[in-house]
Amino acid sequence: MSTLFSENPLFSEVRSDFIDHRRFTSAEFARLEMERLWTSTWHWACREEELPRVGDYLVYDIGDQSVVLVHSSEDVIEAFHNVCPHRGRRLLSGTGQVNKFHCIFHAWQWDLHGNNTRILDQEQWQGCANMSREDMAMARIHVGRWAGFVFINMSVEPEPFEEFIKPAPQDLNVLRMDLMRLNWRKIINVKCNWKVAQEAFMESYHVWGTHPQFLQLNDDVNISYAAGKHGKHRWIYELPPGSPSRRLGKEPLGLDEVRENFAKLQLAFADQLGLGNGDGQFTARSLRAAHEAISVLPKGTSMMEAMTVAGIAMKEAADRDGAYFPLIPPEHLATMGHDWNIFPNLGVVWGADGTLIFRARPDPEDPCNPNVCVLEMISLLHFGNDNGKGKQPPLGEVDDVVDDWKNQRERIPKLLLQDLINMEEVQRGMHSVGLKGLRPNPVQEVQISNFHRVINEYLFA
Repeated sequence: MSTLFSENPLFSEVRSDFIDHRRFTSAEFARLEMERLWTSTWHWACREEELPRVGDYLVYDIGDQSVVLVHSSEDVIEAFHNVCPHRGRRLLSGTGQVNKFHCIFHAWQWDLHGNNTRILDQEQWQGCANMSREDMAMARIHVGRWAGFVFINMSVEPEPFEEFIKPAPQDLNVLRMDLMRLNWRKIINVKCNWKVAQEAFMESYHVWGTHPQFLQLNDDVNISYAAGKHGKHRWIYELPPGSPSRRLGKEPLGLDEVRENFAKLQLAFADQLGLGNGDGQFTARSLRAAHEAISVLPKGTSMMEAMTVAGIAMKEAADRDGAYFPLIPPEHLATMGHDWNIFPNLGVVWGADGTLIFRARPDPEDPCNPNVCVLEMISLLHFGNDNGKGKQPPLGEVDDVVDDWKNQRERIPKLLLQDLINMEEVQRGMHSVGLKGLRPNPVQEVQISNFHRVINEYLFA
């Protein structure tokens, strides 16, 4: 074990109510993560729809490691280390379409399955060990697929993906994220540790302080759970949606007032979590349908009936567009969790016919700098047919690289901007000599403490 951690046992200590803040500021800790975490665990690399045709490739960089993923044959996606085994040149960058892999340095070539097909003047290595074409194949990386997400693992013998991903599928498969498609993706360089950015979406304890605009429309009390290597939290809903936060100390609202607030909540989601036409965590289509259906209900309609009517209206709107819409049984909804983090860095904040995805990772340009990261904020939607409202954007129009988010705030959904503003200030605060450690809420921030416990399994086992 590193001398730093031997001399500072609290550095690696994690309790449900304590995390050492130096895990976010230490360059040595960042180096350990690169060496022992990112090269050993399963983590999300891309979406299946980013590789629609045979020959489509995508380069995914995690820290100083580069991976090329390719749609190599019908319904097969393979991954390889993005490096030529001859002299170490990276082979590809970005995205594109190829019928073979080619190194432009010395013209070695491979087929889409990574098999070497050309070593220029190979006979000149005659008698040299480990220089067959089999030896010079591209270095393979393990691939796992779930819900339209493509995961990679650089280990020689990784944990089976089916075991790693449990229990997320049993809770989240009902959403059919495999049928969702990329709507927009914000790519932002943030001056904070990747864990600070990822943890911003692992709890809703911050709603009172960070998103006060929702307190009049929704009770913010929630509970958090560990779920294997992953974590989730859910709203308790002791008060029905549309009720103001109990923390406000208001008298309970009447049935009709709650229902009116619930209708307003649909519009707030479109305004706060969408861009342009309102598409974000939900489709604007479904939010509009729910709002219109609730707004015309007669006085005295119960919230249960109002929610049922809203769900039916959303489903009918999706049907008209030829889009999928999940009807989630109440007993499943009660336990599935509203916000998930698939270890280490796939944040899932679902909204029925849409989902927000969050991924923070070390900056590929400075991978062991603990104070910088790349954050992606992504909207996935259930698009329908090509009748206009259901048409998905071309892949080339999905990405928006926000170079200077502080001066380009209009390009980020309003609620997510509030989260972003916290991140860099948290990172600055982590360096304070007056800080003695972090004190996560042992009820509402279990996702975060479990996240750090699992990191320890990779770093210190």
